Amino acid sequence: MKLKAFIICYLVTFCSMLSFGLKAQESKGYNQMRQNFLQPPSTAKPTVYHWWLGGHVDTVRLKEEIRSFDEAGIAGFTIFEIGSRDTVQVGAGPEFLGDESLATIKVAVDEASKYGMEVGLNTASSWNAGGNWLTPQHAAKSIYQRKVNVRGGGKKKIKVPFPEIPEKDPRGRKRLISYGKDGKPLYSEEIAVLAIPLLADKALMDTSRIKDVSTFFDSNKEVLNWEVPEGEWKIVRYVSSNSGENLVLPSKYSAGPIVDHFDAEATAFHFNYIIDRLESKMGDLRQTALKNLYMASYEARGFNWTPTLPKEFQELNGYDIKKFLPILFEEVTLSQEATSAFKAGFQRTLSELMIKNFYMKSKEICNAHGLKNNSEAGGPGYPLHNVPVEPLKALGKGLDIPRGEFWINHHNFSEEGMDVLRVVKEVSSASHIYGLGMVEMEAFTTFQQWQEGPFEMKPMGDRAFAEGMNRVVVHGSTHNPEGTGNPGIVYHAGTHYNDKRVWWKKIRPFNEYLARISYVLQEADFKADVLYYYGDTIPNYGGHKRSRFNPGEGYDFELLNTEVLLGLKVKNGKVLNPRNGAEFSVLALTEEYEINPKVLVKLEQMTKNGAIITGPKPSRIAPERNMKNLPNMKGWLDSLWKPFNKQDFKSGNKAIYYNVSVGEILKALEVSPDFDYKDKGFYKLDYTHYQKDGMDFYFIVNTTDEWISRDLRFRQAGKTPELWNTENGSITAISIFEQTQDGITLPLTLAPYESTFVAFRNGNNQEHFTNILTNDIHPPMLRYGEYGLELWEEGEFEFVQNDKTSSLLNRANMKTIDGAWEVYFPEGWGAPEKAIFPELKSWTESEIEGVKFFSGTARYEKNFIHEMHASEFPEARVYLDLGDLSHVAEVWLNEKPIGITWAKPYRFDVTDALKPGINTLKIEVANTWSNRLTGDAVTGANFTKTHVEATVIKGIPKLRVPWKNAPLIPSGIFGPVTLTTVLPIAVPK
Repeated sequence: MKLKAFIICYLVTFCSMLSFGLKAQESKGYNQMRQNFLQPPSTAKPTVYHWWLGGHVDTVRLKEEIRSFDEAGIAGFTIFEIGSRDTVQVGAGPEFLGDESLATIKVAVDEASKYGMEVGLNTASSWNAGGNWLTPQHAAKSIYQRKVNVRGGGKKKIKVPFPEIPEKDPRGRKRLISYGKDGKPLYSEEIAVLAIPLLADKALMDTSRIKDVSTFFDSNKEVLNWEVPEGEWKIVRYVSSNSGENLVLPSKYSAGPIVDHFDAEATAFHFNYIIDRLESKMGDLRQTALKNLYMASYEARGFNWTPTLPKEFQELNGYDIKKFLPILFEEVTLSQEATSAFKAGFQRTLSELMIKNFYMKSKEICNAHGLKNNSEAGGPGYPLHNVPVEPLKALGKGLDIPRGEFWINHHNFSEEGMDVLRVVKEVSSASHIYGLGMVEMEAFTTFQQWQEGPFEMKPMGDRAFAEGMNRVVVHGSTHNPEGTGNPGIVYHAGTHYNDKRVWWKKIRPFNEYLARISYVLQEADFKADVLYYYGDTIPNYGGHKRSRFNPGEGYDFELLNTEVLLGLKVKNGKVLNPRNGAEFSVLALTEEYEINPKVLVKLEQMTKNGAIITGPKPSRIAPERNMKNLPNMKGWLDSLWKPFNKQDFKSGNKAIYYNVSVGEILKALEVSPDFDYKDKGFYKLDYTHYQKDGMDFYFIVNTTDEWISRDLRFRQAGKTPELWNTENGSITAISIFEQTQDGITLPLTLAPYESTFVAFRNGNNQEHFTNILTNDIHPPMLRYGEYGLELWEEGEFEFVQNDKTSSLLNRANMKTIDGAWEVYFPEGWGAPEKAIFPELKSWTESEIEGVKFFSGTARYEKNFIHEMHASEFPEARVYLDLGDLSHVAEVWLNEKPIGITWAKPYRFDVTDALKPGINTLKIEVANTWSNRLTGDAVTGANFTKTHVEATVIKGIPKLRVPWKNAPLIPSGIFGPVTLTTVLPIAVPK
């Protein structure tokens, strides 16, 4: 619905004004929250990846960039050295962590310290973790095999050569493996030699028929001395050696292998080397701005192996791994049950090894030196990458700071329709259930190359906040040495977030907006009604909100893994997580073919204690996997799982209910939706709920590009609602609300893609209206302002205050600032110094080539008349609305700075800046580099300089488009620019 603007004429009962400012007697905690919301602490402010392409760094420019971060409201950066596919415009720097590299890192850390920033450092030149300092013993390992066929019948000496290692790794690149004079890898370990009888095609093998003949094998001579039974046999030699997998995109002098992520000794070697190198240049790291070491997402390919794997497998699964190794190479066909059990056990072993020996070990070493470890553990993860870990455990147990990621205008869907480029809910749940607190996101990644502005980034950011993100790590900001030009060099993916962006000098309000939301979600505790157990499968994935699991609109959930489930308690019918004190009404189970016996025992115990549990019945109980002291569970599946019957349903039934939705269970428990509105089934509004010291914070998001006005109901009682404005930090009382049996109901209007906090504080003694009545099915467009309630819709309305009702008629009073505008363009960018726009329209519609393709900041100027007696109401407020624009605008009225606007509505209160007679309006508008890049490609001009030759455009995410074919993006002010007078309505005392 298009907003109209109106002057308000109202009855005499509304003549007295009430200040909606908050009273001074609020609690200390409340006042601290309020102050920090207005001016967020550095721990809530966004940080960035700082890409050092090629490792080439200009320290003069580096200092300029760090200062620009501070000016933009960015609290820190992660140094991320990486190679570049472009070697013409991107220079080659020194070896990563060599003396010259360390000196540059020290400059960055020292400079950041001057501004109170925090610095992180990636633990490789690119990713995965690793480097050229790794010895073969500590580099990543795989399993290889060599086989020969032999006919049985007597003792034989059988030559079984060393396995052939493919020349190229799974990425098609030459393997980085060190070889000795004998042609064999410097590192290798024998695993086993097996004799496998050859069977007819498709015949099932039994492991009892496989012979472990390792003791008869002489690895030096590579000869098996064995009494071969009758028949045809396949002799297979299994060897562990380096995988040869290289860092993905290292700088020129920094190529090296990735570390063995499953070996604690290798992890210790890797991290101690990095820390020793840093300390050799910077001394005690506790005294520096370097605060964490970062391990980028794990994206290794191929089989994984480590020397301790057989022992770990035996301890976890209760049997020897050797006779099952042929399954890895599909050399035998075992029963489906045996094959599935082995594969599950193998994955579980890799997961435990990686969590304990890489993530937890790195955390131990980092903490010993005053650092934190930080990673996308298990992420972006399965099913996008073959990450062999249980992600919730890896994120929650192995890290100080868990991190996920999300993209904008780019998607990658699994076969099930899951957007696997959104790993948010999984990370926030891991942080919550393990009691960590921080939920970082590698944020706003894209291939759009300078096309987006902050308003285009906002919807995906708000969606991530609604899934639990509480700190933004913008991906990313590329270092540009002197002379790189504009828009410069960049890492190929990401929102290019640096001082070469057109709108960079006006980006601080957007960063403050991100920080305000982050602060509340860091400071308060997540509230939900449902725990969702995502099963015992490894690898696993949680998916995003409303993907794998949906408890029903108006309810939220927390993801749960096996480890945390086994520690749950039940108290007064509620499921309690002792790690963080969170309580839930329902535990929901994912669909599993087989259930972990320990989980089944725990669920049975919880139902005895009164927990409400629901989920599909498994087909069977999984093999016991070396589990001890388990009871006889025969018949438990049939006795525990019961169909839901509303008449017989009650807490303490000792049942797990199936054939019922979670929403039906909650309804039967009389747990009404935490957040409710009439058409909630269309998901127009998203939300999340946090709580601190008796205050409740609901983050509400308009997910549409239209204005929305709704009556919202919150499951709250005896509290007073307030609006905490995320864009400017203001806090205003909500003057229309009603306490009902089901909660507190209030009307709220949201602009396109707007988000805000509706907060509830203790006490309900504030004077307020209880309702506003209209002939429409939804409440009118309204705004809760500093000076009172404002109506922005024409019509007749009734205000209800307890037992009193008063009528109100609204009339329009909107003035369009029409006529021509003077538009000034900066020198040297192809546009004229000044152009006259008879009417507001996009620069791209201009017949002047320099305006049509202009990228940069232009200034609009116009004089207009404001009547001496524009309104007879001294309390009236006047708003300047710029209509529509692209992408960011800054406004001055009569030389007074009014502010920066980056999100709809592009509106300012200009009451105190207006004057009778002639007023001077100046508006600076910044767009993006996209149009000038296209213009250069079309015309042959050279206003821009970059190594990026193509881009992705919104709507066609998988197609690379050369700049000459990239559509122009509407830019400038489109209007209409209007002045609207409104009269705030006060609540009668």
